[in-house]
Amino acid sequence: MNSDDIEPIDLENHVFFLCTQVVYRRDRALNEALKPIGLLPTEYRILSAVLRKGPLAMQELAQWTAYERTRLTHILHGMEASGWVTRGPTESDKRTVVVQVSPKGSAVFKKAKAIVDETTELILSDNTPEEIDALRRALKTMRARLISLEDGN
Repeated sequence: MNSDDIEPIDLENHVFFLCTQVVYRRDRALNEALKPIGLLPTEYRILSAVLRKGPLAMQELAQWTAYERTRLTHILHGMEASGWVTRGPTESDKRTVVVQVSPKGSAVFKKAKAIVDETTELILSDNTPEEIDALRRALKTMRARLISLEDGN
């Protein structure tokens, strides 16, 4: 097969290209918006996951944030140095490392959440609630299918 036989992908209409573009551009917008408080979008996502789900083991945190464990470990080093999170073993299994948000981390998250909410509202302002609900349902369906594929189903 030569390159003349390959039909190019219509990227501008490809669902996963569009998802990637939206996430990338939203992260850039959040990066700028969060700069004044010294927090990165990746760090915000970690704080949000741990605050919402409670102390999380590294594997669980990797699942919730969609970060690979090595990247997550690197990000957490900086967050620990800033005093936003702590990591330590559990009582029941000393090999399992659990991440918790410190009071300082909770305070920076509270400031960041207001900024993220405002930025998100601006990004979504051209869409109707019905469009956003339909998109949310479609993404949840795709996520469930991807998880079932990971599980071998």
